[in-house]
Amino acid sequence: MATTVQVPATLDASRERPALTEAAVRWAPARIALALTCGLRVFYGLLAAFLAPWLQLDPGLIKGNNLTGHLMSRELHPVLYAFLGVWERFDTLWYIQIAHHGYTTPMATVFYPLYPALIRAAFFVTRSDLAAALLISTLASFFLFRGALRLFELDHTPAAALRAVLLWAVWPASFSFFAGYPDSLLCACIVWSLYFARASRWLPAGVLGLAAGFTKVLGCFLALPFLWIAWKRKDRRGIAAAVLSVAGVAGFQAWLALTDFASTAQTYHTYWATSTAAPWTTLLQAVSITIRTGNRLLLMNLTVFVAVALATLMRDVRFEYKLFTVAALCLFLTKHTQPLLQSTTRYSLSIFAAWPVLSAKLGSGLPFAVIAMLAFILNLLLFWTFLSWGLAV
Repeated sequence: MATTVQVPATLDASRERPALTEAAVRWAPARIALALTCGLRVFYGLLAAFLAPWLQLDPGLIKGNNLTGHLMSRELHPVLYAFLGVWERFDTLWYIQIAHHGYTTPMATVFYPLYPALIRAAFFVTRSDLAAALLISTLASFFLFRGALRLFELDHTPAAALRAVLLWAVWPASFSFFAGYPDSLLCACIVWSLYFARASRWLPAGVLGLAAGFTKVLGCFLALPFLWIAWKRKDRRGIAAAVLSVAGVAGFQAWLALTDFASTAQTYHTYWATSTAAPWTTLLQAVSITIRTGNRLLLMNLTVFVAVALATLMRDVRFEYKLFTVAALCLFLTKHTQPLLQSTTRYSLSIFAAWPVLSAKLGSGLPFAVIAMLAFILNLLLFWTFLSWGLAV
């Protein structure tokens, strides 16, 4: 298969090991993405099934969450629970509820509609809402990995792009790409929309920006890199793509207003113990509480947030990526949650530009292997806690 030769990365591509470079070139992005997706899907599925009988399922923790009245019984259906019911956790229950019943309660309106709509569509194939949710996430992971390889190879060697995707795939909380969560769908829309934007293919870029906006509010920030790329190239078609990326979020919020639902900010405050604060207020409070109490969960969220932020804001990162990153980081910090910085490790997965930088700085040798292994171990610890109802990542 012919392979397009990309412009070498500015991040010291000359140090690549020949063997790794040849392997990356020999495997097309689609084959790498398929192997990575299938491997991780099987791994997480078997690991969850193996852990299912050993999970300490505290009824207090479970009943403290919403929509847990009809969970699959581990005692009555041990095999089905091990391979399917073990994934009934936290936000997954809300997306399935919306897919099956629509927006029947104000609490549900913080969850955007594209993922539950796809669950509803896939239900006709799987005949199970939960299986449909996992199928959508798995398919989205394939397109995410493939799109990330294509996007990263525009600026980096195939070997560097491959390392970046591998680091992304093992980063703490990355198991959520294969859970009943929309994160892989969101990230897939982001990387492919930017890939098409950089190729001046504005129609698919705009449509994917629209899809990202219907997946999560973060999608609307694709307008910033779209406008920057369009301005640099003096291409007015980019303005239409930017408008489309905003239209997803604006359209959903307009629908909520027309159907007499409260605003998202009010809903978060009323039902989800989340208020709005200035980004620096949240960050300073997180640092202060971490120093005073040594809270390990807060320390992890803060460390991951800072690492991803610093990596993406380095000089070598494209300016349009920095625009998206700054907007995304500010969005994360405006959510003043209880506990503080809740789910920030998972949110940080959407900062796509961090992984090529981190992998380039680590190189292709032992430092990369060590950091990737440590990240994966932490990811598995979070996975265990997630399955045990101990942490809503």
